[in-house]
Amino acid sequence: MEMNLKASIPEFHWFRIISLLLVITVILPASFSRAGDFLKQPAFKTKQPARAALMDITRTGHRLIAVGERGLIIYSDDDGRKWTQAEVPVRTTLTAIRFSEPESGWAIGHECVLLHSTDQGSTWKKVLDGYQINDMMITAMQAVTDKIRQRLQAAPEEAKADIKARLEDAEVNLKGFVETQQEGPIQPLLAIDFTNPQEGLLVGAFGVILHTGDGGKTWIPYLDRISNPMGYHFYGIARTKDRMFIFGEAGGAYISNDNGNHWEAFEAPYQGSFFGALSDPTGKLIAGFGLRGNLVISYDDGDNWQLVNLGQGAALTGGALLSEQRFVLVGMTGVIYLGNTEKPGFKPVKTGFPACMAAIEASDGSLVLVGLEGVKRITLDSKPVKEVN
Repeated sequence: MEMNLKASIPEFHWFRIISLLLVITVILPASFSRAGDFLKQPAFKTKQPARAALMDITRTGHRLIAVGERGLIIYSDDDGRKWTQAEVPVRTTLTAIRFSEPESGWAIGHECVLLHSTDQGSTWKKVLDGYQINDMMITAMQAVTDKIRQRLQAAPEEAKADIKARLEDAEVNLKGFVETQQEGPIQPLLAIDFTNPQEGLLVGAFGVILHTGDGGKTWIPYLDRISNPMGYHFYGIARTKDRMFIFGEAGGAYISNDNGNHWEAFEAPYQGSFFGALSDPTGKLIAGFGLRGNLVISYDDGDNWQLVNLGQGAALTGGALLSEQRFVLVGMTGVIYLGNTEKPGFKPVKTGFPACMAAIEASDGSLVLVGLEGVKRITLDSKPVKEVN
């Protein structure tokens, strides 16, 4: 049965939070602290950063950078063999990291925190947090509600029923943002992507969506650019050469043909929740993946889709493009799946690394995995796959 993410305490990214609570007891006290406290404390220092719980990894040049629990950001300049902890001003768990330019990086996480680095990830500054974003979303949602109310007053009688239903949905959504503001900045940001150094998109729980057109100097809510009346969570952003995609809760799938400025919902061949997305920015491959090993995939820029179940039962949590027209999907079972960017088909590979959250190909050709047990480097060329030092 599909979980109603809004009806339980772990209302966001439930599979990550539950897993963390099971294996990292230090997170437990955090649930009893005020969320905003972590926005005022620097990242927790650890002597073994490569063994901490990590949520995402990316590469800029030859440098690998990963993010994780308690504000942890670590980087490696030797393809993932040795890691250094970066200077980070917050202690909230970080969920994703991307670079808009070789030196300019962005990290996001719980309490709606947005961090920026201008030195290839060595040091970070806080740009936004949940207090600011909550205010922005309420203002934007109020404007949407007012606009619908004006349309209702001016509409002919035969059109009022549909507009009234939209108004009711908008009012529910607005109420949700107000309640979130009263509870504090608890919701997470979950995905970030830049089409180019100037244009970027940021999404998260309860339908948070922000756009920048000036390289991150300002961020504007895009609630009026996407139809999400129930405030479902947005989990993943991906882009091909000509289009952008968002995947989210309860089968939510959206497409943009203008660099993320306007979005249209489309019906994906899977109605469960998606927890991430993968694409080829230079080609036509796009995939959204999530619950129970399910993914939807298109090889023609989103014109046609197929549903694939990889048969593992657990959630798919991350993916990465590889060299030689390959890509990889990872999940919570210790098995990764290799695919081809040009044709259908997947090959399962056992890694012995459970609860894998994300992956990246290093410059030496090794595959670097990150997850709840830290970092693992493997080579895909050997049979069976083996860990490399």
